[in-house]
Amino acid sequence: RGINSTDLYNYHQKNMRCRRFSTSNVSHDPPSSTTDERSHHGRLPKDFLSTLRSLHPDLKISTNHYDLESHGHGESYHPSAPPDAVIYPKNENEIVDILRLCCRQVVDDITTITNKNIEAGDGITTVEVVSVIPYGAGTSLEGHLCFLHSGNGSDIDEIVDIPTSLFNNPGNDISDKFQKVRVKRKGGISIDMSFFQSIGEVASGDLFVKVGAGVTRNSLNAALRHTGMQFMVDPGADCTIGGMVACGASGTAAVKYGTMRENVLALRAVIPPTIVSSDIEISERNRPLVVQFGTNALKSSAGYDLPALLTGSEGTLGIITEVTLRLHPIPSNVVAASCAFDDLHSAAEAVAMIRMMGVPVSRCELLDEASVRAFNHSLYLGHGDSNKATESKSRNQQLSLQLQPMEVKPMLFLEFAGHSETSVMEDLAAAQSICMDYDGRNFAFASDEETRQALWAARHRLYYSAIALRSQDGDDGGATSRSTLVTDACVPLSCFADVVTATANDVKEFGVIGPCFGHAGDGNFHCILPMLENDSVEYKEKVSQVNANLIERAMSVGGTCTGEHGVGYGKKKYLECMYGTGGIAIMGAIKKALDPWNMMNPGKILDLKAISNLPL
Repeated sequence: RGINSTDLYNYHQKNMRCRRFSTSNVSHDPPSSTTDERSHHGRLPKDFLSTLRSLHPDLKISTNHYDLESHGHGESYHPSAPPDAVIYPKNENEIVDILRLCCRQVVDDITTITNKNIEAGDGITTVEVVSVIPYGAGTSLEGHLCFLHSGNGSDIDEIVDIPTSLFNNPGNDISDKFQKVRVKRKGGISIDMSFFQSIGEVASGDLFVKVGAGVTRNSLNAALRHTGMQFMVDPGADCTIGGMVACGASGTAAVKYGTMRENVLALRAVIPPTIVSSDIEISERNRPLVVQFGTNALKSSAGYDLPALLTGSEGTLGIITEVTLRLHPIPSNVVAASCAFDDLHSAAEAVAMIRMMGVPVSRCELLDEASVRAFNHSLYLGHGDSNKATESKSRNQQLSLQLQPMEVKPMLFLEFAGHSETSVMEDLAAAQSICMDYDGRNFAFASDEETRQALWAARHRLYYSAIALRSQDGDDGGATSRSTLVTDACVPLSCFADVVTATANDVKEFGVIGPCFGHAGDGNFHCILPMLENDSVEYKEKVSQVNANLIERAMSVGGTCTGEHGVGYGKKKYLECMYGTGGIAIMGAIKKALDPWNMMNPGKILDLKAISNLPL
């Protein structure tokens, strides 16, 4: 029977398992630390939590197993690698003290260290570094939340030459530019930003709002509804604003309103300390910086674009606490449309022509045959949930009654929005004419909300519908988000038709299951490839190959390995291919300048050890 997207979500939540999904054959290098190797907060410095509690008695700190596990992964196939503690700060001062305690120096006895370059009897400074990852809603897809370097890897007890300028008390002999230091990883903490819930007032005539990093996209738009304004970046999931900035998110509306990079005017962040001190030393020199980047103005040419520096930084440079967002008026007239095509290439070419002709679409989504097949399959899944509220169930049933199986053909979904019905209908007619030129058929459109939702149902339900393609009966339940590879890439529009068609053909030829679809209006496309725990090694290798081919094709035509999901550790091996050694060196220099001790989300975007050989 027909069900709605909420039912599909509940269906998959019911089948979620807490055990880790084995993905060694499809992921990049898996985390070096696993749940079985951990003893909760035992790896942290012995006085870390007690010192923090003494400084801030009301600070919420959790070492509960469920909290640790849920903060060690996103919604992806990457293995879970939990933190040693989850901390819930309520203000920037608490974050400042947390970060200060995450990088401290202690004096160690040289006799406990074997190093031929150090004479017996001399002392050596040990710097204990606690890894830090900011946490929003946990919806990331490339292993961003996995603690890769928290104390079980090869980077502990590493003796390096460190510039003395990075110590609070370098000693009397300032002529010594470097000193021997042992950098030791001491666990990791997750900084949950859920208490940062402020939403500022929108002044009459202004097109911006200040919000806390923990505010979610849906709750922000609900709070803004009375103003007639809306935040238009829509990645699908109900992400936090801080997380969307950190991952450089975008989504279905980016073709008209842009990505997070175009919608962030300013932000506040806490940058980790660069200078370390001992346990008892407290100095302004080793205090983390609270910085304000950007202004409330809609444009600026003053200095470096610092908000853009943290947008897409994935928590590797600092912790975002507040964001000033660009707002847009809620359109008075909205029309949704759909059109079927005989082949995927023709549909993609129609999209390119719509864009080249300057037809102002608000959303432009392309689904391949497998996507439509997944939607049709989802209409017959039973949700088995008899406890829904009557009102919600009635509304969902009404929507389900409007849904019918679709012809299994590539589909183009369009949305047009504007200030007048006339202008919107003119745009619709122009797009329809172009679709017909590329042999489109069954062009349908609607302006009332319920019919629009029904018309776009195949796109709105695609994520869970795709995972349900690998559903199974019994206790195992089948695929879940934790066993599904969701990948993306972005290419120039002139290459979109060829690349997306080749990717869909790969899926068929390799014999794997999953749809290929995309935000066609800006050249961004995705594959959702669900897997089962008992899938063969050969099948998982085929899934990995589809992903690799997709990314390599995108880069070969001047595209990017990710349009909106981010790099994490899942795609960092592709960055050098995209930017060359010079580009990687510049990014490494920025990372070392702002986070020289590699405290913030180590192992993501770039592979950097602590500050050895730092050219200062």
